[in-house]
Amino acid sequence: MALYPHSAHLAVASLNQTVGDWTGNARRIREVIVAARQRGARLLLLPEMCLPGYSLGDRLPRWGTLERSWRMLTELAPLTEDMVVTFGLPVAHRGVIYNAMAVVADGRICALTAKENLATGDVEYENRWYQPWDRGHRVTFTAPDGQQLPMGNLVFEADGVGRFALEICEDGWKGLRPGSVYALAGAEILLNPSASWFVIGKHAVRRRMVEQISREDHVVYLYSSLLGCDATRLVFDGSVFVASDGEVLEEGRRFVFDEEWALVDRVVDLGKLRQARREEGSWRQQVQGVDQGKYGPVPELLRLPGVYPTAAPPPPPRPYWIPAPARAPDPSLTWLSESGQIPAFAETDLAHLELELALAMGLRDYIAKTGLRGLTLALSGGRDSAMVALLVHRMFRYNNPDLDAEALKALVNQRFVCAYMATENSGEETRTASRELAEELGARFHHMEIQDAVDTHVRLTEETIGRPLSWDDPVDDIALQNVQARLRGSLIWMLANLDRFLLLSTSNKSEAGVGYTTMDGDTSGGISPIADVPKSLVSLWLRWAADFHGYEALKHVNAMEPTAELRPQEDEQTDEGDLMPFAVLDQLLYHFVQLGEDPLPMFKALWPRFEARYGGDRRAFAAHVRKFVRLLCFAQWKRERFAISFRVTAFDLDPKTGFRFPAVQAPFTEELAELDAYLDSLDA
Repeated sequence: MALYPHSAHLAVASLNQTVGDWTGNARRIREVIVAARQRGARLLLLPEMCLPGYSLGDRLPRWGTLERSWRMLTELAPLTEDMVVTFGLPVAHRGVIYNAMAVVADGRICALTAKENLATGDVEYENRWYQPWDRGHRVTFTAPDGQQLPMGNLVFEADGVGRFALEICEDGWKGLRPGSVYALAGAEILLNPSASWFVIGKHAVRRRMVEQISREDHVVYLYSSLLGCDATRLVFDGSVFVASDGEVLEEGRRFVFDEEWALVDRVVDLGKLRQARREEGSWRQQVQGVDQGKYGPVPELLRLPGVYPTAAPPPPPRPYWIPAPARAPDPSLTWLSESGQIPAFAETDLAHLELELALAMGLRDYIAKTGLRGLTLALSGGRDSAMVALLVHRMFRYNNPDLDAEALKALVNQRFVCAYMATENSGEETRTASRELAEELGARFHHMEIQDAVDTHVRLTEETIGRPLSWDDPVDDIALQNVQARLRGSLIWMLANLDRFLLLSTSNKSEAGVGYTTMDGDTSGGISPIADVPKSLVSLWLRWAADFHGYEALKHVNAMEPTAELRPQEDEQTDEGDLMPFAVLDQLLYHFVQLGEDPLPMFKALWPRFEARYGGDRRAFAAHVRKFVRLLCFAQWKRERFAISFRVTAFDLDPKTGFRFPAVQAPFTEELAELDAYLDSLDA
């Protein structure tokens, strides 16, 4: 006879795994199982694909990946004595691969549940490898070692735990969720193992989702996710939640630098949920619908082996007349301060901090997991390279929280090299800014005068073509600018090679979008930390970092207009002068790429916002729309060659993940003609 406890001791973990690191991944899982047992937990949720790592790519369909994942599961299963633990791994049934969770109880692999809704679109590409599981489908799965196990539409029951079921990552984000059917079929605990990648502001959306699901389904909802950067591009912030009937009871630390995993646990009150279900008439009606097959086949109930001690009673609820204690905007970040509390700052401050943490964690994991000795950067004194340099410094700070300022500087000096490479077009402001920023961070700094090298290249070219080059010629102008950037790229790579360091690229999202960058020049590098950060956000973040962290050298960087400093100083070149205001460019980028709008709808949507900026000149704004669209189309070949980057915003331009745009196409010629015709009609 099943034991229905009034409380259950549950645990949820995040793990910083690495694709294909079988030994390391197993060690981290082993450590977190031991820690959960020591706390008294009887049910432990691990993240999606935690055994092999999530971002497997085309390593996934290899038989070795499937076989090793299963072998790793069988080796870890004995650790689950007196516990129920769920493990994420890929499995093949009749030659078809599924994204699955294995339910292991008291040392035995008992069953599998597979993902119904695959994450496909944007950076996700699961349909390339996996087959979605048909709702209500149940089969007998034959494991690589010959075990025969139930797989599919299952609700699990364990003494001392109660009834639970799983919906995997994307399943929890869909309106018609499998978890709702499981709840109506009797599951009181829903588990969502995820590998949810970071985007600014996404954590708050996750939290609302967890609260809403637990309230609507009258369940305890456990949510786990991966942590860190398992195979570049995607950064996982490690969100974990325990929620019950609309309230988040426990929330784990995010962006954990000092550990390879994080764990939260909680004794939950199941009796309260049962009472809520008994009292709600609409709940009873929907349960009857499950029995009648209105929502598909009724999930099968599977009893798990073992009898587990009933958990201690949960803490008594707070009396209703006592208000909830005030919380920081995001309790998952309270680890950032020694006091355990972070200031109650504005939502924009939280976004800047999240951005910093995600990029610093991505850099830290990329360096650690590839065995790199250090990093090299062309520090121009401008905003992009300043942001990259500061992110490197923040990475070292988060990874070494116990070092004092001088010890941190000494560490940075060993592992971070910067160089300012001046030509006759370089200004004193950028020279000062680069030098003082490097000194403040502790980076090794080189000042190189490269005008002789530029002159040599120009002289050889002029001798070859038989004429002098002129800044007044538009074709010569581009060549004369690019030769400086490419020489810098060559020289900074040489410095990086001498130390066996990795070169960081400084391209930002806005300039990459329209190709305002020199191939093999400022695009040089093995990884591009801010390639998904728009220029407007670069500027905002630098102002925030100056105030929040107190970097003194940023006063020089923030005071200057962004400029490439590639033309003679008397031309007073600025980036916005070459392109358009970045506030406009970034909005055009959002509407064109993320919203998929053509030129005319873009103009209509944005003109009211920018009319005052353009002094009512519609034609001037339309000219920028035209320039943007054409530049973005023509720059795709450049984006195809950019270095690896980290995804941190709602949409990206990476042709390998989020934006697969044609490299050869008609540059929206007819669509731009429609915009011209519309303007003509307004002037008629």
